[in-house]
Amino acid sequence: MDLQSHPAFSVLAICSAVLVAKMMVVGHYTGIVRIRRRAYLNPEDAAAFSKSTELVGDEDPQVARGLRAHRNDLESTLPFLVIAPLYLLMGAPATLACGLFVAFTCLRCLFSVFYLAVMQPWRSLSFVLAEACLLLMLAQIIYWGLTS
Repeated sequence: MDLQSHPAFSVLAICSAVLVAKMMVVGHYTGIVRIRRRAYLNPEDAAAFSKSTELVGDEDPQVARGLRAHRNDLESTLPFLVIAPLYLLMGAPATLACGLFVAFTCLRCLFSVFYLAVMQPWRSLSFVLAEACLLLMLAQIIYWGLTS
């Protein structure tokens, strides 16, 4: 089966686009917070955006939070972008695949909101549930690979 002919391919494409766009938004959020708080670690940034060469000694807490949220996106979204197409190629049922893709995408979007808004235990819950979606797909890929 080719990837584009799978009934869940369009859902995968939409979810992937949403996740990449969200990663970009989190990255830009971090840059905007850095500029607003004048929290520059590089002298050229301080000179360009604040007409000063004064640097921040330590990372601003909200900038650091944005950086951690972005790093967490990389740790979860990039695996999804590899695992999900493999899941379809292995013959995943369309309904299950669509459910897992949409659930993962929604949970990752919520995770970013919860992370940036400092909302526990919701942040951890959304993280764990999104990871469960990935682990289920991985387990099925491995099982189907071993039994085919």
